[in-house]
Order: sequence, then C-alpha cells, then structure tokens
Amino acid sequence: MNKLDHLDITQGNNSAFHSLMRAYAKELDEHQHRTTDPEILARWTDSIIARQHEASRCVKLCYNSGELIGFLYGAIVMPNDKGYNRVGWGCIMEFYVIPEQRRKGFGRDMLLYLEEFFRQNGVTQLYLTADPVTGKPFWAAMGFTSTGEISPDNGQEIYEKTLSN
Repeated sequence: MNKLDHLDITQGNNSAFHSLMRAYAKELDEHQHRTTDPEILARWTDSIIARQHEASRCVKLCYNSGELIGFLYGAIVMPNDKGYNRVGWGCIMEFYVIPEQRRKGFGRDMLLYLEEFFRQNGVTQLYLTADPVTGKPFWAAMGFTSTGEISPDNGQEIYEKTLSN
C-alpha cells in the first residue's frame, strides 16, 4: 500500500483544490461532451470546501511524498440532503487522481481511506455515479457493481458496493 497523506483543505492549499477541480471538470466535460460554466464550477468547489468539516463528510487532498496526486470526497447521506439519495448510505461524491498518477495504486488507497471513514461511522453500503470513460473500469475493479439505474442528478450510471468488515 502507498503511504498517502490525506489533508484537509485550508486557506494555504485551497488554490490547489480549485486547480484540481478545474482539471476534474474538464475531464468530465470531455467525456460527456459538455462545458461546465467556470462560475458554476467555482461555486461547486467552494461549496465542497464549506462543508468539509461536517461530521458526515470526508474531503481530503491526497499527497504522495509531498506531491499532490488527487482528492476524495465522500458523504454519509442524511435525510435533508438534496438530490438522488440513499439515506444512511455512503456516497462517493467526487474522486479524482491526476492522469499522470493513475495506475499506480493511489486510487485504490484513496478508496480504502474513504471506506475506513464510512466503516467508522457505521456505514455498510456505498454508492456512486461513474464517469463512463475512466470511472466505470476503475469502480468495477474496486468491487462496485452497476445497479442498472441512471442518476436523475447527472445522467450517469449508479454503482454500489457492500463494505466488508
């Protein structure tokens, strides 16, 4: 297993998170033949930062030997959360490894970190929506299976996984 550092987003590194979110959105846009408005992306990014310290959220920048390699964002779904929800489940909201750092085990290690967060909070079921190009193969390799459902929020396929103890 890689030894990744998982750090909160702070005033000192929030520009790095904004930069990663721009790269992440650009990749999603390319795969889905769309364009995300920069102002909407900035608000989306700021909203993630604003909620990172809620007990039901896990948002971390991930570093390998001091080099930023990606970020993770998971949430325990609460009754008042908006959108398609499975209350009490863990939802992997956003997850990104920069392309140059893929296929090195970092994504797996980041997922293990998130899974531990969910286990510690009594969550046994996870779900996510998968990017059709890079997401589907990765999530399938990590044990997620398609439900055959499409999320009304983003039009992507929904995958789920039961956590083992």
